Amino acid sequence: MVTTRSCMDQTWTDLNSPTKDEVDSLMLSQNIDISVAKDLLTPTPKQYASASGSSIYAVLHIPCFQHSVSLSTEQEIDFIISRDGLITTRYDSIDAMHHFAKKIEVNEVFHKGDHSHIFFGLMKEIYGFLFNEIEYIKDWIKEIEKNIFEGYEKEMVFGISAAGRSVLTFKRILGPHQHVIVSLHDLSKDIFDDNFRRELMYLMTEWERLNLEINNISEMLDELRETNNSILSTKQNEIMKTFTILAFVTFPLSLIATIFGMNSKHIPLVGQQYDFWIILGFMFGVSLAMFSYFKYKKWI
Repeated sequence: MVTTRSCMDQTWTDLNSPTKDEVDSLMLSQNIDISVAKDLLTPTPKQYASASGSSIYAVLHIPCFQHSVSLSTEQEIDFIISRDGLITTRYDSIDAMHHFAKKIEVNEVFHKGDHSHIFFGLMKEIYGFLFNEIEYIKDWIKEIEKNIFEGYEKEMVFGISAAGRSVLTFKRILGPHQHVIVSLHDLSKDIFDDNFRRELMYLMTEWERLNLEINNISEMLDELRETNNSILSTKQNEIMKTFTILAFVTFPLSLIATIFGMNSKHIPLVGQQYDFWIILGFMFGVSLAMFSYFKYKKWI
């Protein structure tokens, strides 16, 4: 599907899962290089930017999180940036682009006297949505922290792993953006004016802010993981200590019971009046002595 919108003196053409006929038609009307046109038909695994005549072709990927099922996916946007407009190609629905299109319709993006290229308006919208995703991850981490200290350490092992996976996805996808923006800056010297390159520097600043935020979140997760593991380890050690003490207490009692249960003719106390209660009292005394010793040693 092809959608064309006008904004100030620029034109934005958006292709959503384009067919070959749509790409061929656009190639003829917009004088697009044939190699670029072929790239528009299928997703491109690598993020990069290259010059294409009087325009620049760039491929960027963005993370997309499906919070309801705790999954994250990767979405691609291909850009053909020219002096008089922008052509974008995508292969599924992207909320940031839909929201940006609505803004254009009500004239909220470009005000009178603002001559920014439409590419930067779209990228600011995309990065704005990514900042919102970061805020969601922060809230997620706060919930994990709360659960850790409320006694759900075991369950939070999986929660921390899921959050860590989202952060790693974010870093993996956003990392190449730096190289693409730098390439755009170098390639734009002979095509665009100085204002375009100044906008690219601002875009680089936004990327750095995103990168800083996600690195901070990564450090927070590392700290939470270490804290959670320490609490789990401490609880496991306490359980093992309790079982060890019980074993030390029950072993002499079992030994005493075994000795007095031997089939021998002459066993002390056995056969005397109140022999059962005497033996039981002796076992109780041994247990009390051992518990007192453990308490003295502060093992319990």
